[in-house]
Amino acid sequence: MFLNPILSMVLETVVVVSTLGFTPAQSALRPGALALLSLCVSHCLSTTLEYFVRTLWALLAGGYSVMLLFHFADVGLLTRWEFHGPSRVNKPTKSKRRGSRGMSGSTWAARIRYGIWACFNARCIGTPEQARNIPQPCYQDRESFLRGAFSFMILRYIGLDVLGSMSDPEIVIRVFSAAASGVGLVCSQGGFYNLCAFVSVFMRWGEPQDWPPFYGSLLEAYNPYAQIQVVFGTSALIHFLIDVSMGLSFSTSGAVQFFCTQAFDLMIEDLAVRVYVGLRGSSRSRLALRGERIVGFLWVGCFLAWSLPAYVYPMLYRSNRGLNESVVPVSIVGLMRRMILG
Repeated sequence: MFLNPILSMVLETVVVVSTLGFTPAQSALRPGALALLSLCVSHCLSTTLEYFVRTLWALLAGGYSVMLLFHFADVGLLTRWEFHGPSRVNKPTKSKRRGSRGMSGSTWAARIRYGIWACFNARCIGTPEQARNIPQPCYQDRESFLRGAFSFMILRYIGLDVLGSMSDPEIVIRVFSAAASGVGLVCSQGGFYNLCAFVSVFMRWGEPQDWPPFYGSLLEAYNPYAQIQVVFGTSALIHFLIDVSMGLSFSTSGAVQFFCTQAFDLMIEDLAVRVYVGLRGSSRSRLALRGERIVGFLWVGCFLAWSLPAYVYPMLYRSNRGLNESVVPVSIVGLMRRMILG
């Protein structure tokens, strides 16, 4: 049977869910599952562009496939999450044993629910490995969460539709290109995140507390965070593999250049902060002044406006040829435009 990218991603998901839910942490099946996932990723990356045609759809499919592989390597082989049996607690708890979670119901159902939870819990919510600086959940009850997630999905779908309907050939200024790319990224990632959150809570696979906001407050975007070279190297590798799914080669992809540039920028920022603090004679642990935060925010924005096009422009080559590269399958803006203009 011909295995298309969609079936390949479904197979990946089934392998991750079943492996995390039904095998112990030390099982020899887990390295074998990683090998199978690697084959699925290789197949997905090599066939997504031909199958989906649109590069942004291929990007999303390749990104999901690659991220699922890295996530399984993290929680399945490194931190070794495993199922520890049903309990009366039906919400995420920080257990002494990594990745453990109580589930009510039969053992099979509980294992499947745990596998789904662990498969899509990329930020390790409710575990000792939870990522730092995750915003607090906005909604505690199920009904409010579903309404909020559905509203965000609609708004981000319309946002992607508006971006895809912009046909002005003069929009090539770096600042506007970077801004449009940022909005598109927020709409794509946030929209799919809310879609997964909505389905998970609606099907009672998870709780609203499992799905805090995908992004933090925009007002905190200018706060500097120390990162190490390996983080950006890993990001460069992941995004390069995603670029491969879009038909880009190593020489045409801007992923490595972009992420390595960000690492270099952090070193420059750290040096500048040290010099600034030394001249003022103040402590680095103090809270930044409003003016300092504004300067930092402007610096980050200008640096991204300068460096982001090197990463984004190679991915726009098909749009420049006049091909349909909209993310959304049905254009609401296009339908309204045809209704108004006749």
